[in-house]
Amino acid sequence: MAEFILNIIKYLAYIFEEVFWLKELFVAGVTLLVFLLARWISKFDYREQMFLYLGSFIGVICLVFNNIGYLSSNDKLKFIAPTSLFLLATNENRKNDFALFLFLAPYFIISYEFYRGFHHVLVSLIIHLFIIFFIVIAKENTYFSFFVSTVIGALYNLIGYTSPPSTDDLMANPALITLAIKRFGFYTKNSKYDEFLKFFWTVLVCFAYFGNWIFSLF
Repeated sequence: MAEFILNIIKYLAYIFEEVFWLKELFVAGVTLLVFLLARWISKFDYREQMFLYLGSFIGVICLVFNNIGYLSSNDKLKFIAPTSLFLLATNENRKNDFALFLFLAPYFIISYEFYRGFHHVLVSLIIHLFIIFFIVIAKENTYFSFFVSTVIGALYNLIGYTSPPSTDDLMANPALITLAIKRFGFYTKNSKYDEFLKFFWTVLVCFAYFGNWIFSLF
């Protein structure tokens, strides 16, 4: 039964891959529903638990469909970027911090293939340390924040297009970056980190919805 369902998914994926705009519209439509669901969840008292379930579900879906070659880096960003930006943009008095953590943490745990090997994890840690170092420098300047965010988005896409599935999340995981910067902001009491994350996810939203169209031209 499981093999039958997998064959159906692969068959549908093949059809969508053959018709580029159809796949783009379908994925964008699904992610719009995810975003509307997240907006609806944010109104409930038990929203933290619901964001945990939503983040876990998205993580599993992205892992499965990415491994069969159906979802690109930008497609995966479509599922998490709008909701992450929404939680950051409406984060008055840090009321959304815990919800953001519960939403992104499951995605990070599921997408970060630490079991791939010691060498990959070591390289991953070095790259993420460099990324965080430049974010610490960039947070004070709007233009530099935009530049660093664009470089991270481009790096995530470049790795996704040139490497095996899930390597992009291993080497430039947006959820891990966000969670790490959130901890920096919490310990330093510096609001500039939150401002940077708004720039960061705004740029990733742009990559998510326009990146595939741009990369398809090259």
